[in-house]
Amino acid sequence: MGTYQQGESESAESKRFGDYAIALGFCTSADVDRAVKIQKDLVNRGYPHMLIGLVMVRYGIIDAGQLIDVLKTFEREEVMSLAAD
Repeated sequence: MGTYQQGESESAESKRFGDYAIALGFCTSADVDRAVKIQKDLVNRGYPHMLIGLVMVRYGIIDAGQLIDVLKTFEREEVMSLAAD
């Protein structure tokens, strides 16, 4: 798997969450790469799909407060985007 670049990844969910987490300074693209790899490995081993943000918290890439901050930022940006349309 290649290096995570902002704006591209394995799924739309991880791309968006990863982009916001990177932009907020909570992690690097390498951290997002690691989380996506873990996410895929878990599914390949028969575990249910886990949201990328939860993978990142469970494996110590970000903490729960940072997860909440990313989700709040995402929500705020989505609302602003909808309002602009």
